[in-house]
Amino acid sequence: MNELMQMAGAISDANSLVTQLKNFVLVGVLGLMYVISIAYVWGQTKSVLKAGVAAIGGAAVLAIVVNMTSVRDKIGEDIKSPGSNAAPAAVRVVDHLASLDGGRR
Repeated sequence: MNELMQMAGAISDANSLVTQLKNFVLVGVLGLMYVISIAYVWGQTKSVLKAGVAAIGGAAVLAIVVNMTSVRDKIGEDIKSPGSNAAPAAVRVVDHLASLDGGRR
């Protein structure tokens, strides 16, 4: 029984370590890449406008990556129950399209 409790503690520690590594990658590595990309654009172009565009684009990518789980869950909900979120639609099936010149060839 004691070995089982030790194994549960080891699994809990491993899960905690994985969570900490994921947070480190999201905050540390992606943040560093964000800053380096802006510095690279500034160094290559010396343009405030281009560096600003790089900053806005990088912020959008970071926001998507950080909120990836909530976006995934929201998309999953929309796929599972499209009737509750979608507007009603009318579909018309067309068997034959008349030619544009009035049927003359």
